[in-house]
Amino acid sequence: MSTTFPESTRRVRRDSWTRLLYLQLGAFAFFLYAFSPSINLLKDDLHISAGVAGLHSTGYAVGVTIGGLTAPWYIRRAGGSRPALWWGLVGLSLAVGLFCAVPVLTVTIPAAAICGVFGSWLCIAVPAALARAHGPETGPAAITEANAVAAFVGVAAPLAVGGAAAIGIGWRVALLLVAPLSGVLYLLLGRIREPDWLLPDVEQVVFEADLDDVPLAGVGGATAVELKTQTGTQKDTQVTVPAPRVESPLGAVPANLPMTTNSLRDLPRRFWLNQVAGVCAGAIEFCLTLWCATLLQDRAGLSAGAAATGVTAVVAGMAIGRTVGGRLALRISIDRLIYGSFGTNLLGFAIFWLGSDAVSMFLGLAVAGLGVALQFPLISSRGIELSGGQAELAGAVNMFGAGIAVGTAPFALGFLSDRVGIHGAYLLLPLFIVVAVAAIAASAARTPAPA
Repeated sequence: MSTTFPESTRRVRRDSWTRLLYLQLGAFAFFLYAFSPSINLLKDDLHISAGVAGLHSTGYAVGVTIGGLTAPWYIRRAGGSRPALWWGLVGLSLAVGLFCAVPVLTVTIPAAAICGVFGSWLCIAVPAALARAHGPETGPAAITEANAVAAFVGVAAPLAVGGAAAIGIGWRVALLLVAPLSGVLYLLLGRIREPDWLLPDVEQVVFEADLDDVPLAGVGGATAVELKTQTGTQKDTQVTVPAPRVESPLGAVPANLPMTTNSLRDLPRRFWLNQVAGVCAGAIEFCLTLWCATLLQDRAGLSAGAAATGVTAVVAGMAIGRTVGGRLALRISIDRLIYGSFGTNLLGFAIFWLGSDAVSMFLGLAVAGLGVALQFPLISSRGIELSGGQAELAGAVNMFGAGIAVGTAPFALGFLSDRVGIHGAYLLLPLFIVVAVAAIAASAARTPAPA
């Protein structure tokens, strides 16, 4: 028997902890959308080819992949979501400082990889914390809102980089802003902690024991409660053991005893099908943002500088889409929203791909951005729900898939463009959309037929 919640109760609870998570993800987004245009400016500074400059994106993708694999370990070692997020911003700021301070390829490429590691940890910890704080009823909407905040911050990032370069103070000044932004955020909101009801003092651990063989007095400080069911002379017993608390540099959190095994083998088949859709969504987003300027130059005859602003159209569409999507996620099922997002994405791509003037192509990019907006947060949220309670592990796998998408899809599109042209190569995007929709459909819950 299912419970239906009235619409008035399905509202995202924007408490101080939730707002802090939004802003922490926004700080990362500033770096992310400033990093891409910075690579082109670094190419001019170092007088290197576009291919060599592209190794920074590959390095970042490698870092994202490493971060995805190690995120559950990192969050546990840090002492929970709160310290993991603050240390993640510290690490990201230091890596950005290294990237900007030493303009040598042997330093900038590894620094980009380190940025990918810390960035992926932030992207995993925020959705996991939001899903845990808001539950399945409003968790997807909260994750979507967090990504909306990130997208709005991201709109300002490339403008800051371009403006800093234009007035002569250098693009590095804009990219380095992630450090003072994180510092101000900690000074203003560093005292905020997770709500008390997310930090229980006692962790319930259930053991099945034979009372004749296991003396309960041997469990120091534990209490035993007989369950009502008995079989023969044996009694099932529930033992409650107080969980220790771990002191971290940024506060005390309980060392909750894990109720799940955190094993990839325990993730269900539906989760992996959902992950295929996530990889395709990541491929679509990065192919749009990394190669749209080339198609704008080729089809609309724009200069390199004007064509580069095509990324702003995509990110602006994403910001609007995530703002609206947060409310839609409270009223419409996740699967229906995902289907709608891919449909919108396909429509925007068609306008962009078929256009031959700047106005229609920028419009197409904005519409495509509307579709892209909901894909990553909703597929991530869906993956958390399908993971069987292994939120951090699900986020780690999702980030690993994002690393695969960043490292392979743009390269594949570029490889094809050298042979068939950028216009023909962009037909990879509809293929990604078809595969993603098929994966979502295959992983949808199926209601068994009544007997």
